[in-house]
Amino acid sequence: MAARKVFRRAAPPLALMMMVTLVPAVGAAQTTRAQVDAACEDSREQLAEYRAAQAEFESAALAYERVLNEIDQLQRQQARVSGSVEANVSTAENVQRQIEEHAVELYMRGGFTTPGIILSASSVDRLITTTEFLSSAGLGARGSLDELLAARGQLTRFEVDLEDVHRQLQEKQAEAAEMLTRQEAAMQAEQQAYARLSDRCRDLNAKYEAEQAAARERERLRREQERLRNQGSVQTGPFICPFTPGRTSFINSWGFPRSGGRTHKGTDLFAAWDEPIYAVQSGTVLNTNSGLGGIGIWLRADSGFAYYYAHLSRRAVGNGQRVTQGQVIGFNGNTGNALGGSPHLHFQMHPGGLNSAAVNPYPTLVAACKR
Repeated sequence: MAARKVFRRAAPPLALMMMVTLVPAVGAAQTTRAQVDAACEDSREQLAEYRAAQAEFESAALAYERVLNEIDQLQRQQARVSGSVEANVSTAENVQRQIEEHAVELYMRGGFTTPGIILSASSVDRLITTTEFLSSAGLGARGSLDELLAARGQLTRFEVDLEDVHRQLQEKQAEAAEMLTRQEAAMQAEQQAYARLSDRCRDLNAKYEAEQAAARERERLRREQERLRNQGSVQTGPFICPFTPGRTSFINSWGFPRSGGRTHKGTDLFAAWDEPIYAVQSGTVLNTNSGLGGIGIWLRADSGFAYYYAHLSRRAVGNGQRVTQGQVIGFNGNTGNALGGSPHLHFQMHPGGLNSAAVNPYPTLVAACKR
């Protein structure tokens, strides 16, 4: 998905103190799964369906991520092998011309008596295997013959490799389509089950999921010893889900590999085509278009944060327009390098503004979207 240039200078201490991660602080008493189960006694079947659909969506989404990266590797391998095929075709053609020139030279010197053969390019194989040519050709011609045979042998091997890569690529593309179908079915099942939960069940389950996501993110930051390892203790402004809560499905895909050696710097939120997308905070929009992100929007929020929305089907706001929190700014799509895949919003969060490094928005999105 789309990514922005990373800020290369370390943030000053004051900026670090003022950074808002919007990850909810978790107190000593956290919500337990047993408490959720008790609160959802009146929605037990729906909760089981919701959890099963969540697990299925995560499994399918991870499998889809894996197969997409395998496709990317195969496409790069295909390009390399195709280059080798083209190089060996060119080498064989050049050497063949050299052999034909040797044959013509022999004929012009009177050392070769079968002009009919050398007049046809298609007869080079007949030419180079004749006793007359082999006995009359000099060392250079025989060397060219060895080079031609070697180039043809390599060409055959590369053509076999290319056919094998092409077959593997077709298989992986079929697997990707299957995973995409699984993912979309699980997304619909998850959202339908969520809609049938009782209000009490939905609220406590949302609190539980937000606490779990925040805890996982803090643990990830602790393990990796990142600069923002203590994020989540300060909150300076409200944040809402970019979709209507309950109408989007997503996993924590932060750091997943992407084509060209990139890593994923956001969260992909899957939703129906043309699902309304909202401004998560009030601020000013900057419209963008790129090959990776397609139709996109930067939201420069009043909080000092910048949020990047990518792969929209269309925008609902003009460049430089002032927007309020909750205003529809665009609609879900799959433009850019998401073309052909499931409609989804690639969402990035930059605490220090447009030129700052992105931080993982997943815990924040869980807290806002699972309500």
